[in-house]
Amino acid sequence: MDRYAETSGAYDLFNAAYRPAQLEALDALRPLLRPAVGPILDVGAGSGANSAWVLDEVPGASVFALEPSRSMRALSLARVTARPDWFERITIRPEDFFSATLPQHIGGAILLGVLGHFDAGERAAVFAELAARLPEGGAALIDLQEPEIPGRVEPFEFTAARIGELTYRGIAEGWRIDDERMRWRMSYLTLEDERVLVEDTTEHVYHHPARALVIAEADRAGLRAERQGEDTFWLLIAEAAR
Repeated sequence: MDRYAETSGAYDLFNAAYRPAQLEALDALRPLLRPAVGPILDVGAGSGANSAWVLDEVPGASVFALEPSRSMRALSLARVTARPDWFERITIRPEDFFSATLPQHIGGAILLGVLGHFDAGERAAVFAELAARLPEGGAALIDLQEPEIPGRVEPFEFTAARIGELTYRGIAEGWRIDDERMRWRMSYLTLEDERVLVEDTTEHVYHHPARALVIAEADRAGLRAERQGEDTFWLLIAEAAR
């Protein structure tokens, strides 16, 4: 099952409101990237926007991207296809983090919109794998989605845009499952005035671990967490072997 099939129809459009903050966090990651050590790992590469940022902004960098969703991978490949000069610098693999054979050494990592797909045991494994492959002082960028404490989230419009004669709206609603998990319902609408032309709805379970818990999990793996701006974005910086 492709959980992002509904999202991919206008993914970058629905993400547009959050993109400036993501770019600011990526700028904080930039000086910690070590492209000479290995490729930059882009986990859950989505539409390829972050991979493209690396290829545009980090001279000499290559990208090892993971995107198991067929529909999202198509967006990444379309973005890369427009830039033949990138063909030798990026690999977009169809596996998830635990299915892929990761490079032995990486020059950094980007995991945006990803960590909530992992439970506590999986997060520990992810952090251990990153720590084993990053050079000392290298870093991974993660984000932790709101709310920090799972609870009922009434329906809200998280994005809206008008392009030509059509309006695109994204609506989210959430329910608490337990102390860490929430069930989210996401609806993506395309409208002509008030007439709904397309309405795609999907539901998924997402983990919302407490910030302090994630910091402790990263620390046990040898990664020091540094907050970037507000609580959403964190750099996980590889420390010397203990």
